Amino acid sequence: MNGSLDLARALGHVRNAVVAFVAADDPSGESLFLAGDCLDLEGLFADLGVEPELVDPGVDARASLDSASEALAAARPVAPLALWAGLQAVRARAAR
Repeated sequence: MNGSLDLARALGHVRNAVVAFVAADDPSGESLFLAGDCLDLEGLFADLGVEPELVDPGVDARASLDSASEALAAARPVAPLALWAGLQAVRARAAR
C-alpha cells in the first residue's frame, strides 16, 4: 500500500473518532478529553501535510481508533513514532 494513502486513511478514522467522542452521552466528560487528544493527533498529521481520506463514519469511536491504528501500521515506514505512540495512548485510554 501507499504510505501517504494509509496516513490519509488513518487521519480520516481519527476524525471520525473525534465526532463520535463529542457526540457520546458521557456524563463524566471523559469522552471530551479523548476528543481533545484526537485533535492533538490531527495536529501531528497536519504537521506532516496529510489530507484526510473520507472513511466510513458508521462505527463507534473505539472502532475508528482501531481502524486508524491498522492504517498507521500499514504506513509504518513513513509514520513518525510520535504519531504512533500518541494514537496508541488514546486507544488505551478509550478502552478503559
